[in-house]
Amino acid sequence: MFKRIFKCLGAIITVVAIAIAVFLVNLIWFRPWSLNLFYEKVFAEILFDHPEILTTLGLVEQFGITGHNGKLDDESPAHQQREFDRWKRDLAQLRQYPLDRQSSSQKLSTHVLDWFLQIQAEGEKWQWHDYPVNQLFGVQNQFPSFMANTHRLLNRKDCDYYVMRLDALQKKFDQTLDGLKVREQKQILPPRFVVEEVIKEMTEFIGKPASENILATSFKSRAAKIEKLSEADRTELQARVESAITNKVYPAYQKLIDYFQAILSKTTTDDGVWKLPDGDAFYAYKLHENTTTKLKPDEVHELGLREVARIEGEMRAILDANGFAGQPIGETMDKLTKDQRFLYPNDDKGRSDALA
Repeated sequence: MFKRIFKCLGAIITVVAIAIAVFLVNLIWFRPWSLNLFYEKVFAEILFDHPEILTTLGLVEQFGITGHNGKLDDESPAHQQREFDRWKRDLAQLRQYPLDRQSSSQKLSTHVLDWFLQIQAEGEKWQWHDYPVNQLFGVQNQFPSFMANTHRLLNRKDCDYYVMRLDALQKKFDQTLDGLKVREQKQILPPRFVVEEVIKEMTEFIGKPASENILATSFKSRAAKIEKLSEADRTELQARVESAITNKVYPAYQKLIDYFQAILSKTTTDDGVWKLPDGDAFYAYKLHENTTTKLKPDEVHELGLREVARIEGEMRAILDANGFAGQPIGETMDKLTKDQRFLYPNDDKGRSDALA
């Protein structure tokens, strides 16, 4: 009797396991049966392929998934190409779902996702037309900011992950260097002022003792708030952080500094995308990517000129009617911003009137 029950249970479990396996294989490696699952698959692929984004969103830690917090994004040219291949594959799979079988909300989601995947796939041609190391949003200044402000420190494991990420920076920067060298071969170099600025920035970053670096000071102040860490734990972890900064982080930055010092003489003062290979076409692509407009760059420029002329014409009429005839618009507006007639008093009543 019991043997028969156990056999039945075993058979049921086996069938369920096979069904789950088939479902997961189809979901991960092929086109899911459900369109909604496909949307989620595309989203999940992006997240789990970029551990830094996954950390930033903080969506999966509540389920005990934390391993990504010890990893950095893959910046290698090979990974970059795999991403483009995935965009194209996902786009082809999305278009296999018939629109006439979709609900109105699904059609909207499909159109949005189709546009996104299409624009990403088209970007393959321009994948080297950027400067991953720059003075504003470069990998070299985003890393310290990410570690100090985004990498969470709530327990001992988070602290260990912090050190793991410091140790992993050399690989990330080596991958970045590989991409920079590909760009150099394609005659894509940052303008001279960018190179000079990042050299200065990185030199200053590694020019102080590890204990004074933001990666160490931020860790120390945040680790001090973790109640379950003993003083011995904090001391040991701080030593590991500072050792990683000295032996892994600083050498990684020095490699970038050496590279940019070597190419400085090759750079020019040209700083528009027009200087890049097929720069005009790249500009048109970025215009479409950032605005969705189908207007050509020259048409957008002409539209801007017309709008400026129209607005200035309206301003001119108002100013002329109020005693400012013939006076330059810019100078007049500057005067008006300081005219007490148009300013609220800097007190409670003024604030109340301004908010009314």
